Amino acid sequence: MKADVLGPRLLAAIAVVIAAMTIGILAFVSPFPVAAHALVRWTARTSLVMFSLAYVARPAVQLWPGPVTKWLLAERKWIGLGFATSHAAHLAGIIMIASPDFGAFIRAQPPTNAVAALTFLALFAMAVTSIERVKRAMPARAWKMLHRTGIHLAWISFAATYVTAIGASPLYAIPSAVVLAVAAVRLSAFVRGVKRAGLRAA
Repeated sequence: MKADVLGPRLLAAIAVVIAAMTIGILAFVSPFPVAAHALVRWTARTSLVMFSLAYVARPAVQLWPGPVTKWLLAERKWIGLGFATSHAAHLAGIIMIASPDFGAFIRAQPPTNAVAALTFLALFAMAVTSIERVKRAMPARAWKMLHRTGIHLAWISFAATYVTAIGASPLYAIPSAVVLAVAAVRLSAFVRGVKRAGLRAA
């Protein structure tokens, strides 16, 4: 099946799963504040999975070219939009938690959460500029800069969230390891690219 056919179906499937999970949590978990916190936790996990796949798509092809990695790269746009969908539900959960007193909620946030706020804005911009008509209207350099900056902001946000939480619970070492592993994949691909460029220049 061609990627341009599979991609929208893949995104639709992701959206259905996220919607079903959201409805299930809100319908069957009580009281409401507990449900909102559960929604935030579970959407953080689904977001991490899709972010990780999108983050390593290109470097994975560079390091391990094959049908699976090439498929992953071909579907990166739709997986990235799935990440944005999951994070929209994540934001909805945060708003539910904050809704009794938005002012108090914002004042209670540590300064590092400013990165998370920037990540939400960047994800929204990336999702909008993933529309082909909008993408074509943008200078290619600006589009690449936006998406490169946004994806790295997301990495910083995940790293800041999970690595700093290991002290509260050792279980956070698992998502922290995932975040560090995807960074290692990108770094490895970058180093290999630099070495190859040096050999060609020589």
